[in-house]
Amino acid sequence: MGAFQENRLEADWLSCDEALARILAHARPMAATSVAVSRALGRCVSEPVRARATLPAWRNSAMDGFAVRSGDLEGFRDGAMRLPVAGESYPGAVPLAGVPEGAAVRVMTGGPVPDGFDSVIRVEHTDGEVEPGVVVIRRSDDVGKHIRAAGKDMRAGDVTVSAGTVVHSGSLPVLLASGCDPVAVYRRPRVGVLSSGDELVGIDRFDRVAAGRGVPDTNRAMMAAAVVEAGAVPVDLGVAADSPGALLEKLDSVGDIDVLVTTGGASMGDRDLLKRVLLRLGFELEFWRARVRPGSPVSFGHLPGEGTSLPVFGLPGNPASAFVTFHVLVAPYLRARLGSSRPRGTTVEARTDTALSSPAGVTQFYRVRLSGNVGEEASGEAAAPEPAGRPGVLRCSLTGPQGSGLVRSLRDADGLAVVPEGVARVEQGEPVSVMLLPGR
Repeated sequence: MGAFQENRLEADWLSCDEALARILAHARPMAATSVAVSRALGRCVSEPVRARATLPAWRNSAMDGFAVRSGDLEGFRDGAMRLPVAGESYPGAVPLAGVPEGAAVRVMTGGPVPDGFDSVIRVEHTDGEVEPGVVVIRRSDDVGKHIRAAGKDMRAGDVTVSAGTVVHSGSLPVLLASGCDPVAVYRRPRVGVLSSGDELVGIDRFDRVAAGRGVPDTNRAMMAAAVVEAGAVPVDLGVAADSPGALLEKLDSVGDIDVLVTTGGASMGDRDLLKRVLLRLGFELEFWRARVRPGSPVSFGHLPGEGTSLPVFGLPGNPASAFVTFHVLVAPYLRARLGSSRPRGTTVEARTDTALSSPAGVTQFYRVRLSGNVGEEASGEAAAPEPAGRPGVLRCSLTGPQGSGLVRSLRDADGLAVVPEGVARVEQGEPVSVMLLPGR
């Protein structure tokens, strides 16, 4: 744990993996609650959901056509066979019973197929009902086809949605088909977002930025958006001035939040006061500084309160550094608090269009755009030749200059290309792991 030492905080310099492991060790899911499925989007299911019914309930047709018994077509010859039509079957109905031998049943897609029927002749392979109650079948290659089994989607009692599953446009219909509404989900954490720095200027005073006398206040809105993308609820705590009194006032009035994310004041300059002020309040520092770039002066700990403690992330003030450290370290924590079964997110492999390097002993993150277009040029360099037999492989290219104080490189970033600690260089055309960013 970091500590005061000759008026300085002793840096821990954890690896990226060590820092994330320490953070996730403190990530307990929020309390469970029950909400309507329509209000559960983006939240994680807190207990397994079981199907209350078998779907489909009956064997049913995969096509519009005529259900038949294959044995009734054994005499098919000369390109035509006439069969009497004994009834109709539509989705939501029960299967017809007592259909006589040698008769067909007109079925719509999803309509139940009577017992003993093993084929659906597509309507386009017939002349339809050429006269009331008679169908002319023109082809027999549908024999034994186009019937879906009962329970193929789910059976009563099956677990259809596991705990930790995010409710999205794909899992929502499964919840409803399972007969689950409302659904038990984890509560969303409320995340306070606080920036510090006398230099920060809001849009209402942008003339100061134009005059070179201020820095645009971008971090709070960026962090709030990232909190939403992670599934949590942002709480804007404003900007604190670079003075111990102003910081103490802000920290005393954070209100009802579950997590605090700060940007700025994370290093050891004369005006980097945040950790010093937190420590005066009894802050329990888990670590300060990690071997990541950009964003090494990142910290994590807990601020004691009445019967609880508030998790606090201290992120750097440079926008790209704050962006990277949030997605690499804070977002997995929030997803774990939401109960996600995949808090670390999703990574893919892509071949880099530009050589990527990393200083010794550091995990380097590059903002990259992804493309599946082989041979596309990136960053002024021609893409490396594609390996034989692997057309269409995913590629990544830099979004622009990668300085930690620059924001335009964030706009087109689909993910963060990772050059892990111990890897000095990834050559052009070689594979690299890319951590996908949400919403891209």
